[in-house]
Amino acid sequence: MNTPKVQDLLEQSFINYLNIRENTNLKIDQSYFNIKGEVVFSEVLLSDNDLDTILYLESIRTNFLPLITNFNSGNSLTIDGLNLLIDSTQNEIEFKNDSFKEITNNLFFDELILSNSNIIVNTDSLQNFIKIENLTAKEINNINGLSIKLNNFSGKINKTQVDKFNSEVTYKNNSFNFINSNLESGDQFIKGDIKFELDSKNQINSFQESFFEFYLESNNFKKLEQFFGKESIIAGEVLFSGLKDDITVEKFNFKTDLIEFKSKVYLQGSLSNDFNVSIDLFDINIDEESLSRNMNISQDFTLPTFDGNIKVDNDIINYSFYQQNKYNSKINIDGTATLKNQLSLDFDLVLDLLNDDKFVSANNLDNLKLDSRFSIRSNNEINFEADFQITKNNQYFDFDINTYTVNNYLSSNLEIRSNNFKIDSEIYGNLKNKKLNSSGNIFIENLSTADINNINAKTDLKIDYSNMDNVQSSIDLKEIIIETSNNSIYFPNLNEVNKILGYDFLYDKRDHDFYLRLVDNQFNLKSDFGPNLLINGFYRNSNNLDLSINFSNLFLKNLFEINKNPISGSINSKININRSDTNRILNINSSLKNLKIKEFNLGDLEINAFGNTDFNSYSIDFKLLQEDTPTIESDGTLIAINKKPNLDLDLKFNDFDLSFIEKIGSNTLNKISSLVSGQVNLWGAYDNIQHNGKLFLNKSKFFIPYLNIEYLIDDNSEITLLNQNIEFNDISISDSETNSISELNGKINHLNYKDWNLDLIFKSDRLFIINKEFDESEKFYGKAFIGGEISILGPTNQISLNVNGETELGTYITIPQNQSFSIENFSFIEFSDLNNLKKRKSEPSEIIDKISNSKSFDLEIDLTLNNDAVVDITIDQETGSYISGSGNGNLFMEIDSDGEFNIYGDFITTEGVYNFKDLALIDKKFKLNNGGTIIWDGEPLGAQMDISAIYEVPGGANPALLLDNPNFNKKIPTDLEIKLTGNLTKPNSPDFEIYFPNTSSTVTSEINYKLNDPEVRQLQAISLLTQGIFINEVSVSIEGITNNIYEKVSDVFSELLGGSRGPLKVGLNYLQGDKSEILDIKTEDRFGVTLSTEISDKILFNGKIGVPIGGIEETLIIGDVQIDFILNDDGSLKAKVFNRENEFRYIGDKLGYTQGVGVTYQVDFQTFRDLISKLIEKNK
Repeated sequence: MNTPKVQDLLEQSFINYLNIRENTNLKIDQSYFNIKGEVVFSEVLLSDNDLDTILYLESIRTNFLPLITNFNSGNSLTIDGLNLLIDSTQNEIEFKNDSFKEITNNLFFDELILSNSNIIVNTDSLQNFIKIENLTAKEINNINGLSIKLNNFSGKINKTQVDKFNSEVTYKNNSFNFINSNLESGDQFIKGDIKFELDSKNQINSFQESFFEFYLESNNFKKLEQFFGKESIIAGEVLFSGLKDDITVEKFNFKTDLIEFKSKVYLQGSLSNDFNVSIDLFDINIDEESLSRNMNISQDFTLPTFDGNIKVDNDIINYSFYQQNKYNSKINIDGTATLKNQLSLDFDLVLDLLNDDKFVSANNLDNLKLDSRFSIRSNNEINFEADFQITKNNQYFDFDINTYTVNNYLSSNLEIRSNNFKIDSEIYGNLKNKKLNSSGNIFIENLSTADINNINAKTDLKIDYSNMDNVQSSIDLKEIIIETSNNSIYFPNLNEVNKILGYDFLYDKRDHDFYLRLVDNQFNLKSDFGPNLLINGFYRNSNNLDLSINFSNLFLKNLFEINKNPISGSINSKININRSDTNRILNINSSLKNLKIKEFNLGDLEINAFGNTDFNSYSIDFKLLQEDTPTIESDGTLIAINKKPNLDLDLKFNDFDLSFIEKIGSNTLNKISSLVSGQVNLWGAYDNIQHNGKLFLNKSKFFIPYLNIEYLIDDNSEITLLNQNIEFNDISISDSETNSISELNGKINHLNYKDWNLDLIFKSDRLFIINKEFDESEKFYGKAFIGGEISILGPTNQISLNVNGETELGTYITIPQNQSFSIENFSFIEFSDLNNLKKRKSEPSEIIDKISNSKSFDLEIDLTLNNDAVVDITIDQETGSYISGSGNGNLFMEIDSDGEFNIYGDFITTEGVYNFKDLALIDKKFKLNNGGTIIWDGEPLGAQMDISAIYEVPGGANPALLLDNPNFNKKIPTDLEIKLTGNLTKPNSPDFEIYFPNTSSTVTSEINYKLNDPEVRQLQAISLLTQGIFINEVSVSIEGITNNIYEKVSDVFSELLGGSRGPLKVGLNYLQGDKSEILDIKTEDRFGVTLSTEISDKILFNGKIGVPIGGIEETLIIGDVQIDFILNDDGSLKAKVFNRENEFRYIGDKLGYTQGVGVTYQVDFQTFRDLISKLIEKNK
């Protein structure tokens, strides 16, 4: 059976069966029958005329009968080691219908077993390798078409292992159906039904409704892996049908780890060069976690759901994606791509996200906008423009980007703007050389500090990415300008800091300020400032970073100040931020040695903070040490898990010295000292800090230079801090000189340490408020005490000071005679015209001056005046006439924020002196009458006065010359009254009246008749003031001039012996007698003593005693004496004993006296009934 002839017959039969073409060659190396009745062909080779292998079989075996007859039942074909090359790029294989029928009709087996075979399929763009380890085709039936059941397939398609493949394949009337197809590889699969029809050329003509679903892993497919990333799952389902040139994909649902969408696809001309594709996409969802992982960014956002459309018309692609309209926010992505001879791509992305967007709300944003355009041209020209804006809490951030690239040259402009800063940067360089340069400008304005208006600086950045594994860059800052309210500070570079500090804090020979490297997706930062300032760290992502800032030996001397008082000290600090898989920490350790404010040593300050940046919870502690003893200790926490960080800090004060306040304060207060102890807790949100606790003051005092008074605060005085109130309860304040005491109560409250409001009340029975000594530059001097209440109310920018009190004993105020004032001198508010201030350029070391806005101040004084206050007021600036006295009254004074000053009320004199000076000859002291008034009705300088004063002519005056009566040889008591009326500063001309007390009515009437003429009365008044005598016509008496001199000398002696304010008032006088040649009048000169004192509370003594000189009566004691006895407690009942010289003494008569005793009772009443009631009441 295995003879060569038989083998040749079998080989020829097999060749005839395969119907080999003329342009191919088939070679069979060996054929034989085995014991099973099978024919076996070995090393079967099919090649073309060029001897290129088309098909090679190591062996093929089957039943030999089908090779002779068409009977195929129960027959199988086994092929082992098939190597098949299908190259569509070289040969065009065409199967005609009759050829296909001939093949199916000649099938001689109903089972095909294929093993250890390889099939290579070449196309224009791909080469696919199919390795068949095992494949069984059963139930092969060629009756009325062809049907095959494929199963038990195992092998590889390219590098993908196929564990299983099943499919039911049928062919009938040019229609192919792949039913229940299932391809599995591990967890991957493709399964479904594919149905299509062939045309007359056996090419696909149309698809019947077909469906398949798939579940794949991207790492098995290079193209998919590049697009979706490694280890990504790709799943979906497809339902399609239609003609080959008009296919409708009713369903194309697609899902990966990154993206998921639904779509409907229309394909027209897809198998021709003139094709058109339209894709409608729905419910496009992008997985944020996967996107964050693939792009190496933190996941703190949520993307919306999109719909969209993609259209392909020949080589032009148009696409559009937009956010679903269930959101108020808007996202549009539009673009065009041209795929013809030259590549052209245009891409537009427009965003308008409101707070209904999850990304916006999650980041506490109000709005996010993006308007961007991206284009690529085939001539290596790339353009990118974008305007990106973020709004948050009325703060905006705007990014403008304009990038142009052509022939590897990059030119880009970047501008970043916000409410208070702006960054301009120009980036340029050759992409081929992989080196870029950037020069830019940083501008910062509207800073929270009132001192600095803006900061401007230039930046230089150099980038070298020639080694992508180690991208290097350098950063420099220069031309830094700090604009203040009235200064401009210029730094050529950061080395200028050394000039400010006065020593080399920064290394000044460095090449760059900072170095930044990118290695293995990690940014590494390092400064080059030298050992005193080290800044270094790395950043890989928000969960893997480390930044350290260390500075040492930083001396503050010229760097900071408070109210132009420098702060000095030496700072050493370490700040570290670290985030990793095991750490989330912020650590701050700082110390400030020898902290001083204007040479006042506060001690050493130590500050430490440590916490978790994930929970934003930090522990804080600091200490202020004086000689290693803590004066302030603090520990607590800062928690920032919410939008507003919360503070909980306990402060402990231990004899903390407040004397440094004097160093930073103005000259309003000085010599301040106090030791504070106690505990205070600060708690609450950072913008609503509350404070609870108690503070105790010891050894506290302060001095007010303007008042020249030092005040003391009682030891252990308590101040209560409650929420946002600072409460003062019964704080006792006294002065060091008189020990007068006042009591302070009230509170100071604030709103988050802004909008301070005062509600303070001072109460005192006798508060020492003025203690000014004489100084030519001062407006007044003296001492003042008031009893009553002083309140300070209102916000600090609109303070209202109210004084409601009464002058107390010991008050005397003197306004010097040589001073001239206007109301402006007493203004509590001083205004400055800012427009007249000259701006100046300054060196960095100069301290910035502060200019504060004027604040309103309202002052109200309701002052009750009594006899305990003595006031000296100059009435006539030219002559020096003044009033010195006391009285009663009530004055209401107010000053508003506009500087308007008003006084209302009246002052009623009770006692005092009016020193009248005039004509350079008159210098007489009048005794003020009770009941004189000064009335204010608003205008301080418009006060109207109505005051009268009495001048007692020393020893009286002899009216003989006035009456032309030589029989008068004695002086009679003569009083001269002056009336002052009109404006206080510019009074009317004084009006004089002359009175003769204790003189008989007859003489008085005769004299008044002579004085009835105002001009005569004015002339006699001047004579009495200048000469002390009456005159006839115009005459000058030597005696009058002498009396004036003696009276002035007498005033000096009176002041030396007791003054006007002592309990014992003593005066000396010398009175020259009358020696008139006209009337032949001659009286003796007298030397006298006046005495006024209180012998006891119930006995008052007043006397005037004289001794005649130069006459026959030199041995006599002459004069007047009166003793008053107070007989009851209220002083209304008095007894009087007196001895008085007689009024008249005719020529030749001796001196005569009158003695007497009297009783007086005084009662005030308005009606007669009122008088009777008071008398009856007294007698009960």
